[in-house]
Amino acid sequence: MRGMVVSPVFVGRHEELATLASELSKVRTGRACFVLVGGEAGVGKTRLVDEATRLAETSGLRALTGRCVELGPEGLPLAPLAEALRTLSRSASPEQVDAWLGPARGPLAHVLPSLEPIPGTAADQAAHLPELVLGLIERLSADRPLMLVLEDLRWADQSTLSLLTYLIRTLREAPVLMVGTYRSDELHRRHPLRPLLSGWERMRQARRLELVRFRRDEVAAQVAAILGRPADPGTLDLVLDRSEGNAFLVEEMVEVVRDGGGDAAGLSPTLRDLLLIRVEARSAAAQRLLRAVSAAGRQVPERLLAAVVGGEPAALFEALRELVENHLLLVDEGGQGYAFRHVLARDAVYHDMLPGERAHWHVAYARALSAHPDLAADQAEVPAALAHHWLAALDLPAALPALLAAAKASAMYAPAEQLKHLERALEVWPRVPDAAALTGTDLIEVLTEAGNAAYRAGWVDRSRSLVGQALAELGEDGSVSRRALLMWRSGRTLLDLGQHDEGISILRAALDLLPAEPLEYAHAALLTPLAATYLRDGSMREAAAVAERAVAVATAVGAHTEQAEALITLGSMRAFLGEAEASIATLMDGLRLAERIGAVETAMRGWINASDVLEMFGRHQEAIDSANVGLELARRTGSVRTYGAYLAGNMIESMERLGRWQEARRAIAQALRSEPEGMFSASLLVRAAKIAVLSGRGEEAARIAGQARALVIDSNEPQFLFPLAGDLAEGQRLAGDLDAALATITEALRHPGHAHLARYSLPLIWLGSRIGIDRAILARDRREAGSSDEVVERLLAMAGDFPAITPADRGYALAIAAEQTRLPPAGPLSTQEWRGAVTAWRAADEPYMLAYCLFRLAERQCAMGDRGDAVRSAAEASRLAAGLGAEPLSAEIDALARRARLVLPDEPSEQPAPAPPDPMAQFGLTEREREVLGLLAAGRSNSQIAAELFISPKTASVHVSNILAKLGVTGRVEAAALAHRLAPAHPALSPPGHRPGR
Repeated sequence: MRGMVVSPVFVGRHEELATLASELSKVRTGRACFVLVGGEAGVGKTRLVDEATRLAETSGLRALTGRCVELGPEGLPLAPLAEALRTLSRSASPEQVDAWLGPARGPLAHVLPSLEPIPGTAADQAAHLPELVLGLIERLSADRPLMLVLEDLRWADQSTLSLLTYLIRTLREAPVLMVGTYRSDELHRRHPLRPLLSGWERMRQARRLELVRFRRDEVAAQVAAILGRPADPGTLDLVLDRSEGNAFLVEEMVEVVRDGGGDAAGLSPTLRDLLLIRVEARSAAAQRLLRAVSAAGRQVPERLLAAVVGGEPAALFEALRELVENHLLLVDEGGQGYAFRHVLARDAVYHDMLPGERAHWHVAYARALSAHPDLAADQAEVPAALAHHWLAALDLPAALPALLAAAKASAMYAPAEQLKHLERALEVWPRVPDAAALTGTDLIEVLTEAGNAAYRAGWVDRSRSLVGQALAELGEDGSVSRRALLMWRSGRTLLDLGQHDEGISILRAALDLLPAEPLEYAHAALLTPLAATYLRDGSMREAAAVAERAVAVATAVGAHTEQAEALITLGSMRAFLGEAEASIATLMDGLRLAERIGAVETAMRGWINASDVLEMFGRHQEAIDSANVGLELARRTGSVRTYGAYLAGNMIESMERLGRWQEARRAIAQALRSEPEGMFSASLLVRAAKIAVLSGRGEEAARIAGQARALVIDSNEPQFLFPLAGDLAEGQRLAGDLDAALATITEALRHPGHAHLARYSLPLIWLGSRIGIDRAILARDRREAGSSDEVVERLLAMAGDFPAITPADRGYALAIAAEQTRLPPAGPLSTQEWRGAVTAWRAADEPYMLAYCLFRLAERQCAMGDRGDAVRSAAEASRLAAGLGAEPLSAEIDALARRARLVLPDEPSEQPAPAPPDPMAQFGLTEREREVLGLLAAGRSNSQIAAELFISPKTASVHVSNILAKLGVTGRVEAAALAHRLAPAHPALSPPGHRPGR
């Protein structure tokens, strides 16, 4: 065995290592940190990170490393994630891996097929992979602090970069150190990593280390460590001259000098020739083998290499031993293959081959992998590897179907890479004779799939362009059905780009293209989004008719996802028409269908609409429960930042209306920690602004409302614009600027969409009426000529346009009418109007508006001399306002009590009810075992339990066996009977997502 070529001593980099050690210390206190390590090739990035990894493991951290893989221009999708998962799965028991993976297991099985897939996992969960990976990392770091190293980011695919960006932005309180390395000398101006580096560095928790070459004293220390003795000055000068302080090249030069007995005169000054000197000193068989390895990439499994090079095993192993002993190849970490010691050496060998020789090896790899995919280290890599090798061999007829296969494989988890494969296929297509016959598809379908991939990757403009090309390729004489579906895709992108009228026009034109009979999938695909768009526009009767037709057509053609979507839309429409029970029943029909067919995103939309409709009809707790079920689904499927934010917003609205403001604030803070964006974030900020302004925190409310307005600046959605206008106006009212407050409300109510949405319009009309009447009273008191009577009259007339179909509608309508009795002169004094409003808000179970109306009722009772009734009304209003923390309203009630000399009694606070006893505590079941028992008692099989809890069937079986032993029963039926007898409605034994009362 030859002497070592790598220094056994860590040389230099003490400052950089100290920085990494400092970041590790922060992680141990629970903070998330991110460090970027850059530098030229061979400068020592990996050695530094390896040393930091050893420090991390010594101090008790778990360390995982994943490397980006160069496989053509776009790299291998999510390769570092797959490598880190592979290491994790080897280092822990199946039960531990199950617990860590949780709901991420199904989607991650597409990244690493060796993970046992979960039965019934929906494919569209993969669209939310970043959130699922975030959950995995949080669970891992909760067990032990984590160091996650991502090497060679310059080769990262778009999906890996997007995932990393998301993790950097959202990991805040988990004890995780992420370290990324990259070659700074290879980041050209348009490299996708370049703008990300600048953005990451601006983040407070991101550090950037740029490694420079070694100084002379550091080179001397490195050479001495390798040789085991100090180098003579001449050797040191030569090594320093040729390596220029690059750590890897120092090692190569030391080896060259050692091979040449110290005589290195006449060495070529070029880097490639320097790296090839040691290669050329090896046997012909070893050189041939090294060239074969270079065509595979940086590393290659031993079995695949043997299949590619052929020959006798003994000759193969002899050549491999020669290369390993001379430090040209290393045995990889898994012990199953070989890798170049450094990518610089691999590049030198690869580019030294003649073009035909390179093509020969790529063809050999492609044929070997085609015949035996199991030769790859991970079969998930095979489709992309085949596409790469056939393209590198310039065999376009073989490359084209391979590119399409690679696109299909990456569609499940990496739409950005799917698009790149498809775009490469589109480039190749015109150069391949009979491409359609060869691939079994046509150019239109490839363009369509590329458009879909771009849409899923979030590149809506690119999607529209590709769909437009597909339409042009189809031509006027093409299939009507196909044209209609392409127009549907085009219309969808226009709607997402905010071009609403144009999008609707295209959808209608597409529907008009189709003959009325026979019905086909295209009818259902077009009717469903049209109905949803009509719902948003407020054309309720027309929308309901379209939705009913969409349901009927989707049912007739077996388009189950569209049928579920249309049922959910129809249920929402029926709510706006006042058909409460029919609305909820239709919504639930759509929800059950979506869950049955595994349409996760449709189911999530169903829970959003169901919680919204339940809140509309004043069923606040049911709305909270529905939103919570949807939130659990969002957490399981990685949709917390999107659908989860809408569900959280719905839940928080119900909490706010019920008066649970502190709980709502906590829920807002928790939801915002996931960093939702755009409309998703606005749905939370709107709620936060309202609670802040009603609590009297005007500056905070204005700041939050400003953030929300910036996010919805291009939106015409009343659900955002009207509440924000109300928050702004209330803040202006509290600041004493009644004219500005009234102007804010009247401007908002000019919005063209207000006429059908009583839910958003009536609260604004009531607030405008209140402020207008306050302004009129103030004008009278000041003997001012101006008055707001005309504005109030317009608002009152506007309120009459709305049917009061929900409890809140009725409460606002009565409050608006009661406000008119405050106008001077108001006629004979009466408490009837305010009593009616109080009764309505008591029935609606909304304490803030109840407290306000009780305050006004007490004010009127004082004016009429009914002091006893006034005390009771004011006392209840004061208690409600204080309980809410509604300080401005409390101040108004207190001011009334002082003016009228009302003595308000103090009421003792109610003690919370004790928690019910847990009858199952005696058995010592773990939380997971309780969940399994709940599902077992509900009649679930082991495979169904595994699917619902996102564990493997084997793990579910182990849990069931443990439960039977702890309960002292002999079978599942006996265990279920015992659970039902002891705890028929205890929450701890209810199946997840189906708690009692939901």
